[in-house]
Amino acid sequence: MVKRHLKRINAPKTWKIQRRGIKFTVKSNPGGLPHNLSMSISNVLKHELGIVSSTKEVKHVVLVEDILVNGRKVKDYRFPVGFTDTVSIPKVNKYYRMIIGTDGILKPLQIEKEEAGLKIAKIVGKSLVKGKIQLNLFDGRNIFFEKQHYKVKDSVFITIPDVLVKEHLSFEKGALVLLYQGKHIGKLGKIENIKGTSIVVKSDGETFETKRDFALVVGKDKPLVKMTE
Repeated sequence: MVKRHLKRINAPKTWKIQRRGIKFTVKSNPGGLPHNLSMSISNVLKHELGIVSSTKEVKHVVLVEDILVNGRKVKDYRFPVGFTDTVSIPKVNKYYRMIIGTDGILKPLQIEKEEAGLKIAKIVGKSLVKGKIQLNLFDGRNIFFEKQHYKVKDSVFITIPDVLVKEHLSFEKGALVLLYQGKHIGKLGKIENIKGTSIVVKSDGETFETKRDFALVVGKDKPLVKMTE
């Protein structure tokens, strides 16, 4: 039997929820991102945005209102909302992107309506399928290309929900990255050097080394979309 709830004490540290006094919280459906980089739309609406006060209200809202995640209407209160995903509530003209702050907390950041249809996605896999290049993105999407210049750890700047690539962001020296895991989580910085499985990043005058797996390329001189508070 699939569990629809999760003990709050066992919830990821990236979730900012009350852990004492209330035993359970809503567990999200499986998605493309790890459990600590996503949460249910129920928790987003209740705990992060404060739009509703109970799971019962969430169930009603997602059925009768337009709650969009990455441009598609959500009907399941357990639908996963992950890092870099967008949440749109057209009725009240509110739009958000899920980010990771320097406090290590996954949270919705309010954005402009125009940005709600845009997303930066990291390439985590690449393969040849029937003569075409298939790119596996870190949110679970797969896209196909004729060209082969895309590399694992690069990013693609895409439209959502139709997934059209607007720009290719290479994982290279000089690239601007957002760190979404590790000791320096939530920081923006430029890659100074790439050393095997590590990178040297300069952020706000500080230079440090971290794992290359922790970095998402978001632009050159500034992020292509709003990604930090």
